[in-house]
Amino acid sequence: MKPVSTGLNFLAWLFIRLPLGFSLPFALMSLWWVFGGFAWANVRVAIPLAAGFNTGLARLLPGRISEALTNDLSAFVHAALVIALFAIGFVVAYNLAALTNWVLLVLNAKPTPLEPGVPVQPAARAQADGPFENIRKIGIVLAGGGAKGAYQAGAMKAIYGFLEQHGALHKVSVISGTSIGSWNALFWLAGLIKPAAGGSPRSAHESWWRAISAKSLTAPSWYVPLLRNCFLSALPWERGFDRIFGNEAVASQLASAPVHFYFTRSNVRSGQLECATNNPAPPSIPRVAYEVLDPKGKPKDFMQAVKAAVFASMDLPPLFPYARRDGKQFEDGGVIDNLPITFPAIEGCDLVFILPLNASFEAIPNEHSILARFLRVMDVRQGALERGGFKLLYLYNELAALRSQVPATVAAAAAAASSFEPLAFALRRRNSVINVFAVCPLNSFVEETINTVELWKNVEAGIAFDVMLQATQQLLPDFPFEHQDGIRVALVSREGRVTWDADF
Repeated sequence: MKPVSTGLNFLAWLFIRLPLGFSLPFALMSLWWVFGGFAWANVRVAIPLAAGFNTGLARLLPGRISEALTNDLSAFVHAALVIALFAIGFVVAYNLAALTNWVLLVLNAKPTPLEPGVPVQPAARAQADGPFENIRKIGIVLAGGGAKGAYQAGAMKAIYGFLEQHGALHKVSVISGTSIGSWNALFWLAGLIKPAAGGSPRSAHESWWRAISAKSLTAPSWYVPLLRNCFLSALPWERGFDRIFGNEAVASQLASAPVHFYFTRSNVRSGQLECATNNPAPPSIPRVAYEVLDPKGKPKDFMQAVKAAVFASMDLPPLFPYARRDGKQFEDGGVIDNLPITFPAIEGCDLVFILPLNASFEAIPNEHSILARFLRVMDVRQGALERGGFKLLYLYNELAALRSQVPATVAAAAAAASSFEPLAFALRRRNSVINVFAVCPLNSFVEETINTVELWKNVEAGIAFDVMLQATQQLLPDFPFEHQDGIRVALVSREGRVTWDADF
């Protein structure tokens, strides 16, 4: 049954998940090559080259040695030429099919089904109430995780609605995202989390996730072994960006957003984290560089910079070519930091909503597929980085709690008198404990529904969205947003049941 299922999966990819503008030319050219073109090329290319090699070798070697070697070597050379020629035919077919599809994209012969976004302005409230009355600044942290962003999107809708209900949306001052988290952050910043009055019952954010497909987001790109290290283009996804965020109202909302955003990316050459932000004076963090975007400049330039920043943050290796900006090369921010907690912490947020996407990364190793092994490494790395971020947050809060027990005058005197610089530095800090609300899908939920690279599963994305929306809505009303005893992460199952992890 496994060969049958593998064959069906290949056909599903070729004729359902990939664009027909690529699949049909590739299938037709491959069939022609197998049943006609290859035989012609063998007669016209492989056999003459093998014969030429045989003749040249016979001239170079003495008679007896030539007799012993030429027949065997020419047979070997002919076999090698046949294998190489057969493979080259499929590479050529792939590239011609990719070119055909690219021409259709450039000519706009493949319409984008997405509707333009309509930003929604929340009702202005002078004072927050309920659990947010004493909260000063709120931060939101969105992890990377590819198609798992659907879980994040559902939780975001629940959080947005709860903050709006209590008049606390204006307290959101920082939103940081990595990879798909940066994409999700755009919808929050542009006012597209909530559906517009009198329109569709679904927001642009929810509609996008329920309509995802591999062929509406990516397209096969040219590929030649040893000359190119990627094989997909994000051009369809970029067209989707223009469709959703390109109208004047949405662009104006993004430019005027009072929230500081941080979209992380990895500098390929330096191996360090870089970040695009609208904060004109971003915090100084060791080994973190910034590109400061100017929302008060030309709207077109600002939107192009935002677009470049988000797609650099989502540049998942080795699927896409390096993103290029100002002479630098970038790839996915999750390579270095998959959960950018640092930015809301250093900006003084006293409440942070954290939406990680790797509750657990346990899996049975695949010992047969190179691609599966590579993807496994990516999953483990993403999960380890998320847990590393939480460990730093635990330490941050523990140190803040300890320092809060020392009167300011005593701390200042001790810092001045201490000859141990790390202690003096710690005592001079003034950061407070950060309260955290964190919710994440269980690994079993992810495995049963939609995982990192499964961007064609729109039905499953809708399920992930709904379950996380409902579970988060149930958690929020009774959650202690102040004076927490410790950080706990809510883990959500496929059935919507919640368990708590106090050592994430």
